[in-house]
Amino acid sequence: MQRIPLYVACVLIGVAAAVQASERLQAQAPQADAKPQTQERLARVRASLFSGTGRPDDAVRELKEILATDPESAEAHLLLGIAYRATGAPEMMGEAVAELRQALTLNPKFAPARYYLANIYRELGRNERAREELETAIAEVPGNAQFLTLLGEVERQLKNLNRSLDVLQQALAIDPSSAQAHYYLGLTLLDLGQSAEAITELESVVKAGEKRADVYLSLGAAYLDAGRVDAGLEILSQATHLDPARPDIRVQLARAYRLKGMLDKAEAQLALAAPSSNASVASPFVQQRELEYQVYLEQGQLKLRQGQLEAAAASFLKVLEMNPAHGPTNRDLADVYVRQARYTRAREYAAKAEKLGFPLSADKQKAIDAGLAKQKKEGAASK
Repeated sequence: MQRIPLYVACVLIGVAAAVQASERLQAQAPQADAKPQTQERLARVRASLFSGTGRPDDAVRELKEILATDPESAEAHLLLGIAYRATGAPEMMGEAVAELRQALTLNPKFAPARYYLANIYRELGRNERAREELETAIAEVPGNAQFLTLLGEVERQLKNLNRSLDVLQQALAIDPSSAQAHYYLGLTLLDLGQSAEAITELESVVKAGEKRADVYLSLGAAYLDAGRVDAGLEILSQATHLDPARPDIRVQLARAYRLKGMLDKAEAQLALAAPSSNASVASPFVQQRELEYQVYLEQGQLKLRQGQLEAAAASFLKVLEMNPAHGPTNRDLADVYVRQARYTRAREYAAKAEKLGFPLSADKQKAIDAGLAKQKKEGAASK
């Protein structure tokens, strides 16, 4: 039975507040001219969609039937857009956008349609458009904590971190219990380099009972960054139970096992995360290229730890094809070449790493200088 995927419900409004939020948003819907029978059917579809237990394909069929007899229903177009998105099919994103746009054509002041449209634009990486829709919606419905929360995340995605912090604090002033706002605030604090404060926010979301894999993933990665490997390993393991098919969780779990020295387990997790595996297509929120980047980055670290230098170099080179300015990888690749006594290549990547602010250690730099001097001397002697 195809039900609405959990990750879709989470992204749209947050599982914990789904029904309550839909009722608040629905209060703004244009119902005066709607047929009573239509409203009864829409209420049933709405309850099914927002409960997260309905089947999106069934909702799509019924909403199409409703629109065949009442094509001017802005709410029906809104719900059809949500239902298309809830199928989880990437090819339905365009259909979802079209339905939400039609709802706004019928009623330009229909703020819920702008909210869900902004969500989809955010997923598509069109954050400027998402911000436009949210700012318009907030102008229509000032003080809406949900709209402010999503705007805060959009500003974070746009790298406007101080603006994100301000907007999320506004949202929490209105609704202090919002798990979504606390989660996005945690992400913003991480981006600002305030890891202790970020971890506190993320921990509060978990303690409040939020069962979103994204929250556990973010907290687990933050623990690892802070050197709290055991805590990271525990929370990331829990994340795999919440969403076993998420490859980005597997990458971070592999990292945790590597940091613990459990290299076989790390390798097993990377195998589950590899782009060629079935797990890699399970979540539309993990872009394929970003997933490949994460896998190659961790794979390089693991192979280096295992002493498999050729494999480590191959993975690091893949990372640098995608992001030549990644300082730590330039440094680690220089390290690999030092170990292989390939000093000319080592010097090349060490220079790049230093320029990017990630210099090679002094002893390895000395090894490069000594190796190059020796090669020069041997070359002169052979002439």
